[in-house]
Amino acid sequence: MKSLFSIAILLFAAVVHAEDPKPETPLDPATGMKIAEGWELVRTHCNVCHSPQQYLMQKGTESTWTDTIRWMQGSAGLWPLDPATEKTILTYLASNYGPDAAFRRAPIPGNLLPPNPYLTDARAEFEEKKKAGLVPVAPVSDAVRPQ
Repeated sequence: MKSLFSIAILLFAAVVHAEDPKPETPLDPATGMKIAEGWELVRTHCNVCHSPQQYLMQKGTESTWTDTIRWMQGSAGLWPLDPATEKTILTYLASNYGPDAAFRRAPIPGNLLPPNPYLTDARAEFEEKKKAGLVPVAPVSDAVRPQ
């Protein structure tokens, strides 16, 4: 009986140990950022305007992060970045905060959405463009074609 109990304890400890996630990359205690190549440059440029928690909870490919930087430069007062600095920032963000199992899918294109009974200005503009033939029709694959 004692050996059966000992085996059960060992199995439980092995399962608990296997489920214990270990951080892949050390975190900066002040910001929560992953300490990896380029993190200090990201901290220097990004934390001037907002808390790192604003971008640490995001996920994106290099393209997604590039779009975010372009939006901030056009709308939020982000200064121009030299190409080397921008590439380092993008590489850090995409490598450390890129898509994973919890990554949110891309928004569904407007032409694939069902009719919306709550007409907004943006939806009205889309519907006008759709009527005028200015919205491309997405091809429907056999996998999503209604039967």
